[in-house]
Amino acid sequence: MRKDAYVADLVGAFGVPHNPHFPDLVRDGAPLGPEITRMYSAVSERLAASEPDVVLFITSDHYNLFFETLPTFMIAIAESAVGPSDYPTIARREVRIDVDLARDLHRHLVASEFDVGCLQELSVDHAVIAPLSFIAAGWDLPIVPFFINAFLRPLPSAQRCFALGRALREGIARHPAERVAVVASGSFSVEIGGPRVFEDSHIGVPDPQWVDRVLELLAAADIETLVRESTDEQLAAAGNAGGEILNWITMLAMFDPRPPATLDVQPAFGHAYASWPLT
Repeated sequence: MRKDAYVADLVGAFGVPHNPHFPDLVRDGAPLGPEITRMYSAVSERLAASEPDVVLFITSDHYNLFFETLPTFMIAIAESAVGPSDYPTIARREVRIDVDLARDLHRHLVASEFDVGCLQELSVDHAVIAPLSFIAAGWDLPIVPFFINAFLRPLPSAQRCFALGRALREGIARHPAERVAVVASGSFSVEIGGPRVFEDSHIGVPDPQWVDRVLELLAAADIETLVRESTDEQLAAAGNAGGEILNWITMLAMFDPRPPATLDVQPAFGHAYASWPLT
């Protein structure tokens, strides 16, 4: 049975960070651990309540899967993937991939004039495994990994990523009935190992005002303004990983604008946690 409405099969949308050190901080009982657990748990509870059959996971590879060649858009159509490929202290896990949904989405996106490549074999890095260790720790749900280039310029524009999200929504609506949740993984302002890091760290938050502005627009459900203001110049000002907001914009395009049910922020890290139940 197929559903008629675009959002009938899309049961929830969720935004999370993917800091690779968070699993270690929680495991080792660091002072920040309870805050990390609380914020991830707010998303995890909403995700579980949406009862998805599969999770579309929109993220960006950190030069682990792609290095010499970094595609703008890429979808995984392998049977499974193992990770993380980069941080050995994060518990290693194998994630199943919903191949049927992945192939349907790939066909629909290419037919919609998006040049999306496909991966028939892959490993995944901390950007997938770190958040999954919190929001899907005890689950064996399949995912569909979708990668957006957020680091190496030229980046796709916010407008193009918004259009991509609309096309993904259409592809889900044309797939045989499944309950699909979408998770976007990334930060709003972050510098990693560049000239704008904190004095005592290898990371920094170059544009905290942009983080505040993104949160303001998310809370107001003003996605049109968020897309318009997410210029390449603004993302560059937000840090050498500031392009990760494109993952969120792609996810936000997949449903009609509305305020999030939960929205938590960690300003010292330039990111947030949010959930939009859609059932």
